[in-house]
Amino acid sequence: MTKNFGVRIDEVRKEGQRIRYTIGNLAGISQYPVKTDMGVYMVVVSGTATLNVGSELCELHPETEISFISGGVFQCLDSSPDFMVRMFVYSSDLFAKIALPIDPIFFDYNEAHPIYRHTPDERSCTTWREVLLWMDMAAMLFSDEASPRFVQLQEEVFLQGFWMWNFGTIQERISTHNKFTTTQFIAHKFMSLIRTEAVRQHQVGYYADKLNISQRYLNKIVWRHTRGRTPKQIIDSHLTAEVKVRLMDASLSITQVARMFNFPDQSALSRFFRRHTGLSPHQYRTSRSMHWNFNEEK
Repeated sequence: MTKNFGVRIDEVRKEGQRIRYTIGNLAGISQYPVKTDMGVYMVVVSGTATLNVGSELCELHPETEISFISGGVFQCLDSSPDFMVRMFVYSSDLFAKIALPIDPIFFDYNEAHPIYRHTPDERSCTTWREVLLWMDMAAMLFSDEASPRFVQLQEEVFLQGFWMWNFGTIQERISTHNKFTTTQFIAHKFMSLIRTEAVRQHQVGYYADKLNISQRYLNKIVWRHTRGRTPKQIIDSHLTAEVKVRLMDASLSITQVARMFNFPDQSALSRFFRRHTGLSPHQYRTSRSMHWNFNEEK
């Protein structure tokens, strides 16, 4: 049964549940990005796709795990006909409650390594089977068909148990012959800052100052660890994805969107958006409306 990624996230809020499980092909976020502040954990069970998370593109293959604790902007691109994921999403308030007893260093590691592709070795194969068991449990407790008693307690027990198990598998993901270098740490820290601050801070100098390094050194590090992308390209990519999401909200004027993203005025936003998409904000909003109307008629 195919589910719409964006709708599923909304339904968690509507129904008052803090965890929701689903299975699908992410078709609901193939045309336009969706933004959520909920945690997302998914596993790829078949096919391939590219996941645009605003600041970077993630290649998805079978037996890949994807985790974004703080949510973010997501769009699924170039998926194969057989692409399918299993996933659960969880609310930020639930995560805050269950995370208290767990060492924050584990969550920092997850933020730096949101994508993990399993390898053929026996230990990794065992871990893959185990994560599918967790998905089975989530399906039993938190899918459309589930109606568990004591659901709030079960949500807390499930999510805390899952993360405790997950962090027990971290060692197998770290290559013993390829330690996490200082420049890798800086690059990951930069990407983490982008996800939380690019909506308001658009200049490379801001991030260099936050990391206590020069802009030149930041450019060198990011170029090395992101396959030839510059910090400015990454900032603008994430900002463009965030703007697209807000333009889908017809209740916001383009002037309000410009203000929301710290542009001096609507014209500045329009110049930025046209440079990166080839469309004005108004044209993008119109194309989105036409696409939705077409689908509704079908």
